[in-house]
Amino acid sequence: MRYILLIATIFLFVKCTNPVKSADSNKKQPNIILIVTDDQGYADLSAYKHVSANCKTPNMDRIARNGVLFDQCYVSGPVCSPSRAAIYTGKYQERWDEKMSWGPGLPVNVLTIAELLKKNGYTTGKVGKSDFGRNYHNPEARDFPNNHGYESFIGFSAHAHDFFLLDEDIEKATPDPYGESASLGRIFRDKVKVGFKDTYSTNLYTDEALQFIDKNKDKTFFLDLAYNAVHELIHQVPEKYREKWDAPKIPNYDPSMGTYNDYYYKYTKVGEITDEGKRKLYLANLNCLDDNIGRLLDRLNEHNLLDNTLIMLVSDNGGEPLTGANNLPLSGSKYTMHEGGIRVPFIMSWPKELPSGKLYNHRVSTMDIVPTCLEAAGIKADKSITFDGGSLLQPVVKNEPTLISKQPLCFKFDKQWAIIDNGWKLVFAEDYCPKWRPITSQIMLGSNSGKLALYNLKEDIGERNNLIEIESEKAKELQAKFDHWLEKMNDDHGNYVFWQAE
Repeated sequence: MRYILLIATIFLFVKCTNPVKSADSNKKQPNIILIVTDDQGYADLSAYKHVSANCKTPNMDRIARNGVLFDQCYVSGPVCSPSRAAIYTGKYQERWDEKMSWGPGLPVNVLTIAELLKKNGYTTGKVGKSDFGRNYHNPEARDFPNNHGYESFIGFSAHAHDFFLLDEDIEKATPDPYGESASLGRIFRDKVKVGFKDTYSTNLYTDEALQFIDKNKDKTFFLDLAYNAVHELIHQVPEKYREKWDAPKIPNYDPSMGTYNDYYYKYTKVGEITDEGKRKLYLANLNCLDDNIGRLLDRLNEHNLLDNTLIMLVSDNGGEPLTGANNLPLSGSKYTMHEGGIRVPFIMSWPKELPSGKLYNHRVSTMDIVPTCLEAAGIKADKSITFDGGSLLQPVVKNEPTLISKQPLCFKFDKQWAIIDNGWKLVFAEDYCPKWRPITSQIMLGSNSGKLALYNLKEDIGERNNLIEIESEKAKELQAKFDHWLEKMNDDHGNYVFWQAE
């Protein structure tokens, strides 16, 4: 009965409230493609002046040349699940996540970008990773893509998945195939498990994305392409890329090695793979990812779709400290509230409407993605629907900051927290450096880890100079603003409904 009531709640909320309406039915809506990369470093996109050594991403750079490069984009959390919750809803996930930690979930009564676009005539499809921190591997949960607006889905529901091992035989032979990060075996096509042999997931997901474009080229579509590259296991890369980068060869998992979980954590650190080897494997993996993005752009060109397609590419959090990712000149990494954990690569193009080859220096956040897509599609949200981000379209054209960026941007993840306001950052951050998983040399640790620190980001992007004693009044001002924000988030918790399994 509880399950039936929850389904009824979803039905009433999505179908009966008329949550969105079209602003201009005569204007051709653009196709929209959202590409989410996994753990890509802030310096690992070669369109940036701060690009890391040996990094080349010519196809990602094509998007930047056709559009806009953002160098001050923030995610809402330093790990994938909370970050993705905000990307797909345009809201702070702290509004419903009482623990403000790893597993925010997706409430029944929060509309996603896919639901909003689908209700206004878009054909919606998702390819790749789905991760809101709860209900993994469960096709009946609200968190599963087919249950929050996607008409088609192929991919997995977890933190991570093996890049090569996607077949039923390995799934049955492995003692623990369904971990949160260490998962392998069949993936989902909609709600049915399907297996693949002799494939590589980055290539497979691009193949599926191209088929979606081919099938829907005469419609208006929203494609959510969420790669699991360049997440661990970083050593898993097609042989031609491994050889190109002279990277170490690591055997794929076999059940004779023991549990998949043990195998996964054995190689997610510097140890069995050297520091230099990690970086080479990362660049090989990134090279493969970039080539696949090139395939996507080429297909759009073939169908004459590129001019009126809004493409957004963003990393879900800062570069991982264990893979060889590079976040310089930022300090910190994924898992931390230093800039390297929450400031990410972001590029956007829409040749028909946006300038090309533009660098946009003003602060933005991934909560701006949903409002941007709605404005591009000519959709006005009902007043009952609010976002914590704002559209980027007019600000980019005018080279002005968004109205929302004039407000403080706040973060909370377990014990760590931060507030950024007009270039100032008050933060309590901790480095990721456990002894049992050594990190790579590409990561610059924070200079004030475990201490409350105040930084002027306009002058100190690397967070090296703690001004909390010198600028004590500014610190008090930011502390009061953060406390007010946190109080609002806590007050909001009772307004959200979650799916529950029987």
